[in-house]
Amino acid sequence: MPDMNLTGLRELYDHHAWAMDRLLARAREVSPGDAAEAARPDGLSLRDTLAHIVSAEGNWLRRFQVRERYGSFRPDSVAGVATGWIGLQADFRVFLAGLEAADLDRPIVRDPHPRDRGTLRAGITHVIMHGAQHTAEAAELLTRLGHSPGQLDYMEFLDLRERDLPFYRPS
Repeated sequence: MPDMNLTGLRELYDHHAWAMDRLLARAREVSPGDAAEAARPDGLSLRDTLAHIVSAEGNWLRRFQVRERYGSFRPDSVAGVATGWIGLQADFRVFLAGLEAADLDRPIVRDPHPRDRGTLRAGITHVIMHGAQHTAEAAELLTRLGHSPGQLDYMEFLDLRERDLPFYRPS
């Protein structure tokens, strides 16, 4: 794995949070029925895809903090997902802000499984990449429903940040 430093991980998390904020803003425009029904090929709806991102990220954060699992996160609406996301990303940012470079090489404990290994650096990278996969899937569902979130590219994020536009900043 590339040697991602703490500054780079924080910036990539900022991009991830920005993309989620854009997705959730557009997903709130979708009717509750469409958000619960429009599905990816694996059967997950838009609402459930967004909830999966929040749930998985919450469980990883608890693992990083060596705390109890985040638990089951099954909101019944996109608004419920957004509420969960606001709290979670604030917690994740506090966690990232409290890290020092040496912390990234700390081993993490995961569920017993042959591929469950790694360092905090690998775990944080996984959270960001996992989020990227599922935000792309959610963006595709939103686009099919006529509510495209627009460009979610990293370069778009950097351009908006460079111009200091308010929408680039995570809520």
